[in-house]
Amino acid sequence: MIHKRIKLFEDKEVYLTTYIHDDFGAYGTENGRGAIIVLPGGAFAFLAPNEGEPVAVTFLQKGFNTFVLEYTVGDDCKYPDVLIECSKAIQVVRDNAEAWNIDPHRIALMGFSAGACLAGVSATQWNDPQIAQALGVEPTYIRPDAAVIAYGCWDNSGTIWNDPEFVNPDASQFPKSCPPQLDMIHYVGEHVCPLFVWHNQKDKYVPVRNALMIAEKMCELKIPVELHLYTGGEHGMSVANELSYRNEGEMRLSQKNPNISLWVDMAANWLKSLSA
Repeated sequence: MIHKRIKLFEDKEVYLTTYIHDDFGAYGTENGRGAIIVLPGGAFAFLAPNEGEPVAVTFLQKGFNTFVLEYTVGDDCKYPDVLIECSKAIQVVRDNAEAWNIDPHRIALMGFSAGACLAGVSATQWNDPQIAQALGVEPTYIRPDAAVIAYGCWDNSGTIWNDPEFVNPDASQFPKSCPPQLDMIHYVGEHVCPLFVWHNQKDKYVPVRNALMIAEKMCELKIPVELHLYTGGEHGMSVANELSYRNEGEMRLSQKNPNISLWVDMAANWLKSLSA
């Protein structure tokens, strides 16, 4: 496995960690493996460890080359910088597609919570001219080919910060300030990539109607979308396996709701089906 941590910018601490198969001509990889760039959550205040490497390793085992992006969080997190960071990660993976045995047309984002919001921003706003200009590429070069959205918000100002039931006081100033770019539902159009969306119905931080609104919009536009809602579980369950449990309570919750972990196989199958 090629495992290294790459600094993406000279002037800030943004890193891309690789989990790349050391290929030996495995069947089905002749045209390159699919790539997944993992975006951990953490309310843009921190990066949740259980939504980083555990995800990358889990999907590495499914045959993908995987990456974890350490994007800027805290008071320094803002738009368009954070989208430029995500787009830079896509650029680097695409630049190295041949060397890393990756199909350059199968580069997906996989975001959790705040990371899901960032994946949604990329999926809907990759065509913002200032992003491509900042990176010196054509806009289509930084378009994700697909995005997996795990318990993400599509209407930050409408469903969280105007609803006291879901306000998260520990979030960074970026979502608290409700920038329009975090209301991604208003940027959805025919340019958006296919989406795989999953959510827990009883999520305490992101209301489940976010998953419903984006699925409905994608169906209206006839863009491929797959939606899975689970009745058990809670926010932040990641891949819901032994790699991602943070405590005994999470382990018991996953064991009580075994269907939730099935999203991993479903997402892997869905991503592979897009290139079939």
